[in-house]
Amino acid sequence: MNWDNEKKCFLGKMDKSKKGSIDEKVIPLLQAINAHSDYYTTSSCSGRVYFWRGTGRKNETEWIKVSHNLIDEEFFALQEKQKSGLIWLRFEPFIIHVACRNLESANRLLDIAKKIYKKSYILSASNKIIVEIHGSEFVEMPFYQDGDSLFSGSREWLVQFCTKKLTENWKKMELFLLLTKKI
Repeated sequence: MNWDNEKKCFLGKMDKSKKGSIDEKVIPLLQAINAHSDYYTTSSCSGRVYFWRGTGRKNETEWIKVSHNLIDEEFFALQEKQKSGLIWLRFEPFIIHVACRNLESANRLLDIAKKIYKKSYILSASNKIIVEIHGSEFVEMPFYQDGDSLFSGSREWLVQFCTKKLTENWKKMELFLLLTKKI
C-alpha cells in the first residue's frame, strides 16, 4: 500500500484508546499535522491527571479516576472500594505519535518539536517511521494505601499544583501547534 492510501486508511479507523475518544484540547494540533501530506497522527493525549493501581505496565494498570481537564478537590474523593491496595496519583503531559512519510520528514518534524519537547525521538523506523513527541513534566506519588490517605498536605495546594502543570502543558501544545504550521 502506498503512503497516501495508508494514511487515508489509518485516519479512517475508529479510536481504540482506553478513553475511547480524542481529547478536545489536542484536536487542532491533530488537524494541523494530519493536513500535511508527509504526516499522520497515530495516537495522542493532551495531558491528564489520574489515579491508578497495578504494576504500572500498560496491560497491568487499572485507571480508577481520570481527568483530561482541570481538577478540583472533589477529584481526590474516591469511593472506599476504589481505595483498596496501593493507589497512585499521576500527572502525564502531552504525548503524540506521528507517522512520517520518510526519514527526511521525520527529521523536519523533530527539528520543530525539540524546540519545545527536548526528549522527542524516532520511536520506530522498521515498518513505519514513527516520531514520539512528549512533554517531560511527569509527576507521580502514592496517594492511598488500603483506604488511608498517604498525602498529608493541603489538597487545595495539590489542585493548584495540578492546575499549573496542566496549564503549562497546554501552553506548550499551543506553541507547538503554531510551529507545526511552518513545516
